[in-house]
Order: sequence, then structure tokens, then C-alpha cells
Amino acid sequence: MIAIGLDPTRTLVLSQVVLSFALPFAIIPLIVFTSRRSIMGGLVSRRGTTIVASLVAALVVIINVALLWQILRGA
Repeated sequence: MIAIGLDPTRTLVLSQVVLSFALPFAIIPLIVFTSRRSIMGGLVSRRGTTIVASLVAALVVIINVALLWQILRGA
């Protein structure tokens, strides 16, 4: 990125924004799969773990929606 003249800090921030939008697509299936006894057997996640993980996933999605809203609003 530096070789083609892009600002390294801005490029790093942009890459992290892109990764933050991909994160829910990994977290949500992970929570669903690990909470199913039919898939995980005896290694199924406890209810408390699933609840906390779901809240974290919801927080990530909410923050991403807020970021999109700010971008679309032009703020």
C-alpha cells in the first residue's frame, strides 16, 4: 500500500472497518453451532456463555449499523 502512495494509517483503519463488517458473518454461525447439542454433543456451550456471546455479537452488529448510518448520513 505504501508503494502505491496510500496513507498507511488510513489504509489500516479502512482494513479494520472492512474486517468489522465481516465479523458478524463468522460470530453468529459460531454461536449457533456451538449452542446445538446435535452438532457439539457433550461440548455444547453453556446457556450463560451463549447469552454473553449473543450479546457481544449483537453489540458488534449494532456498532456496524451505526457506522453505516454515519457514513450514509455523511457525518
